[in-house]
Amino acid sequence: MITVKILCGCGQKYAFDVEPYNGRMPHSVQCPICKVDGTAAANEILARSLPPAPAPQLAAQPAAPIQYMTPPPTAGSLRIAGAAAEAPAEAPAAPPPPRAATPGGLSSTQRAKLKAELAEGVGGTSDKWKWWYYIVAGVGLGCYDVWLAYDQQRLKPLGGLFLSAVLVAIGIWDFNRKRAIKRQLRER
Repeated sequence: MITVKILCGCGQKYAFDVEPYNGRMPHSVQCPICKVDGTAAANEILARSLPPAPAPQLAAQPAAPIQYMTPPPTAGSLRIAGAAAEAPAEAPAAPPPPRAATPGGLSSTQRAKLKAELAEGVGGTSDKWKWWYYIVAGVGLGCYDVWLAYDQQRLKPLGGLFLSAVLVAIGIWDFNRKRAIKRQLRER
């Protein structure tokens, strides 16, 4: 049983216990004073108070067998439907050896690493925050701390200026790091 409390438009508060049917009211509800229908409000309250219905579990599908492409038949060959021989599994191709760096340039693997670092950030983690996010957050936090110190006439809120300075420093460092990577890619 769930207790449903409703505030009617006329100002009357009323409550009742109900056992929901499929997450909804099993019957209509009316305000005891003005007789306005409160079923929609009760259904909304029930929807907020009940946990979401569990998602149906999908049966695991067996993996499809790997089918290899066979070369198309040539003019003189005979092909029988349903009797195609499976091609032997081929070993994966070895990656090409990295090219030697030219006297003033980067090898293709070095260039790929720089591009990946620029796109994904240091350490291979996704770069969620842009450099200017840090600067905006630092400046905003610093302004808020100064305003709070002025408003309260105390110096304690100014301790947050250290955090804002760290955020601005991180933003400047990240900007310079990305600019250096772009310069390396452009020059070579």
